[in-house]
Amino acid sequence: MIELPSGILIRALIGGLLAGSLCSLLGVFAVRLKMASIGFCMSHAAFAGAALGTLLALDPLATAMVFSLATAALLGPVADKARLPANVIAGIMFPITMALAFIFISLMPGPVVGLAALSLLWGSVLTVSPSDIAFLAILMAL
Repeated sequence: MIELPSGILIRALIGGLLAGSLCSLLGVFAVRLKMASIGFCMSHAAFAGAALGTLLALDPLATAMVFSLATAALLGPVADKARLPANVIAGIMFPITMALAFIFISLMPGPVVGLAALSLLWGSVLTVSPSDIAFLAILMAL
């Protein structure tokens, strides 16, 4: 009889498949809109938001989403005002959000909290929770 792998491996596989599918679909739109560097900008904005959430003892996922949405809301109007392509503005906002992330990490008390924030940057697919899978499934359905 074939033995099924553990729940951790099944969640990791499902999460990886959902995230890979979602990222590939979004990547096509980003390239077609000539905004290939937006991925770097948004991922580092999310990291800055998660670091801020960890610093303030809030939910890192929620603060990462708020920070990413704020960055996205700024990107278009700033590009229009500066009369530059959004790709250029994303390239300018990328180091700003990365600097904010490291400022937030440096303000955290003690090395343990700072290490927890850095683990947000270098995560593991084996730590995917059922709520993460549900969140990815909802995003995929949209």
